[in-house]
Amino acid sequence: MTSFATSQTLAASSTTWLFTGVGVIIVAVLIAAFWFGSRRTQNKPMPPQEPQPGSDSWQPPEASQGQEPTDPEHRA
Repeated sequence: MTSFATSQTLAASSTTWLFTGVGVIIVAVLIAAFWFGSRRTQNKPMPPQEPQPGSDSWQPPEASQGQEPTDPEHRA
């Protein structure tokens, strides 16, 4: 084996280790971001459990307040 072929093999080997290391770091950052985001979501206050006004209505908010809809195709 010539020295040129040996240097190519060593370069390919070091490049493989470099890509593997970068990949492991990216995966670790993604896992940490997911973990941190799920912890933030757990600490959020729960929404109120009582019924909200208009929650059982099929009408848009402006129609339920007696205003005319702004969309011209929405009119009957």
